[in-house]
Amino acid sequence: MKISYISNIKLSESSGGMSGINHAVYHQLKRFFDVENYLYINAKEDKWAKVKSKLLRILGHTGNYPFFSNKRLKEINTIFQNRKESCDAYFFFGFTSWIDIEVTKPYYCYNDASFATYVTIYNNKSEFSEKDLNRIYDKEKKWLQNAQLVFFNSDWALEETKKAYDLIGDNFINIGFGGFIEVPKRDTYNGDFNFLFISREFVPKGGEIVVNALQQVRKKHPKANLWIVGDTPSQEVLEIDGVFYKGFFNKSDKIQYKALLAIFSEAFCLVHPTIKDTTTLVITESAYFGCPAISSNRFAIPEFIKEKETGLLLDNPRDTDEVAAKMSWLIENPDAYKIMRQTVRFFAIENNIWGKVGDRFKELIKT
Repeated sequence: MKISYISNIKLSESSGGMSGINHAVYHQLKRFFDVENYLYINAKEDKWAKVKSKLLRILGHTGNYPFFSNKRLKEINTIFQNRKESCDAYFFFGFTSWIDIEVTKPYYCYNDASFATYVTIYNNKSEFSEKDLNRIYDKEKKWLQNAQLVFFNSDWALEETKKAYDLIGDNFINIGFGGFIEVPKRDTYNGDFNFLFISREFVPKGGEIVVNALQQVRKKHPKANLWIVGDTPSQEVLEIDGVFYKGFFNKSDKIQYKALLAIFSEAFCLVHPTIKDTTTLVITESAYFGCPAISSNRFAIPEFIKEKETGLLLDNPRDTDEVAAKMSWLIENPDAYKIMRQTVRFFAIENNIWGKVGDRFKELIKT
């Protein structure tokens, strides 16, 4: 089968997040199919739609969603029609950018969430016109219905899309995803209580909550520490006893990559009290090393964290007391913690590596 791969992310971008997932999906498909054509399509923003939406909000009205304006969606279709090449089928990375494309051959697509899910989690829906949001919802619903297969990376995202668009979803499949870090041959954890917080956004992802929780934990367990990776916290945070900022690491740099591997291998537990997310790669990546996680009982996270088996779930990720209690529980239950390290590593390697995702693509598409 000859497949044309379409994405709004350049193939050269593979640092992690959605660019890393795009890179991985493309190369997994190439393992089994003739994927010679990579179409990068990212139409320019509709500046007038953006200005108009802003003016409407200034005047006290709801705005439109300019990134997916009719003009921009039609421009994407025009680019596609001018550049499409001979193939048996198309594979689209993502959903919403392609909902106005006129496709005359079978097509597949992959994403972590639908537009309806995304706008609910990451935007304030009250700022946007209900009519304009419904315009995008209706287009995406029809586009997903007409796909051969719609691949999601979690059951949660799949079910949220079915519910939002009132779809049976008989062409929907949870195919999973993998991390972007080398899977170690064994767990080399040395026994220290080094809690780990990783995020590009320290405050929005709950960094201050974790710091406050650590201070509570250290009253009973003074050997507990917090390692922070990613976004730099304030100087005030850095001066707190037990808090250590490890830096921001670029995985493409060999020295920085090795330093990050060392941090994962020595981490006691990842703490990730997020309130805006879909799936979190860092939970999977840390799990490769046997490092369990404490995270929110929301989004797709419960699919990867099984309570007291592969980690602990937070009912209220903004409750410092609850976060501190979960952190203390892991310290105070060493036998359960030891088993948890074995379980989380086994679960991640068996289910969440890109090679196995690629095998699933092969079987499902060929079938």
